[in-house]
Amino acid sequence: MTTLFIEADEPLLVFSSVEMAEQHLEPIDVRSGVYKRAFGPAGEPFSIRAEDATVVIRAIDQPADPEGLRELLRRSFQSIGEEVSPDADLPTLVAATEAFWARRQRTESILSRWGFATVAVILAGLAAYIWS
Repeated sequence: MTTLFIEADEPLLVFSSVEMAEQHLEPIDVRSGVYKRAFGPAGEPFSIRAEDATVVIRAIDQPADPEGLRELLRRSFQSIGEEVSPDADLPTLVAATEAFWARRQRTESILSRWGFATVAVILAGLAAYIWS
């Protein structure tokens, strides 16, 4: 599996694989140009296109652009207020980005479960109140 870094309005989306990105990106957003560029971890370029209701992402036969990926990752950290060394090389930035997104996904997963549990408790309480 190859981590995929996608330049978007956020400014960055990170997926653990091409397949995961294809499942989560919306074809309408692809057609609207929301996703500007996509890179593998060494700066290798990927195309993103919509075919009917499906998103298709493929490696393209062009030279890697490690500096383009490096700048995207630096901008992403700056946009969230994280300091990164101006001397940070691409492998360091890739590792830091993957670690940040892994923490973010764990946090969102925990919040999602707690959110579901909270709603379930509220609904159970309302049901008990209504039927009492």
